[in-house]
Amino acid sequence: MPRVRICRKAGCYHEIPYDQSNPYCNQHASLYHGTYSRFDKHKRRTSYQSYNRYKRDKEANTFYQSKQWKKLSRWLKEQAYFTCACCGHTYDKPGYLVTDHIVPRRVDRRKQLEVNNLWVICKRCHYWKGQLEDELYQSQSLIENLDVSKQWDRDKVTEWIVKHEQHHNTV
Repeated sequence: MPRVRICRKAGCYHEIPYDQSNPYCNQHASLYHGTYSRFDKHKRRTSYQSYNRYKRDKEANTFYQSKQWKKLSRWLKEQAYFTCACCGHTYDKPGYLVTDHIVPRRVDRRKQLEVNNLWVICKRCHYWKGQLEDELYQSQSLIENLDVSKQWDRDKVTEWIVKHEQHHNTV
């Protein structure tokens, strides 16, 4: 009997060949995004360097370049099996997933390394999360932003992202 494994989609128990590169069954195959070219990797690297150099503030850049952050980020991605917590897509190549702060660092730095305030999401869901943050955290008042952050937990943020992504795909 050939070796098999179970589809990576939560709740799906279809068997797939062990050596299949896509970790999903035929029904969920579209959740897998695993190919990229060297050009994409170079383009991504230069865009990050430009963002870090010219747009991100120096203190945040120092934090995101620290060994502690990089190690924690990598560990969280491994714990999540390189799967987006919002849409469920799995990525086995670097650069497609982001370790994100549910309550943004700029709102509450005390939570910047708390595992309960971090989640792994894909760049598409991260875009929508950024749109939500732009809507929610408009106040210059730290107290008002902290109050808002208490109303938006992981489940509410996920629900908002999925709703907006679905609406965007139907338009």
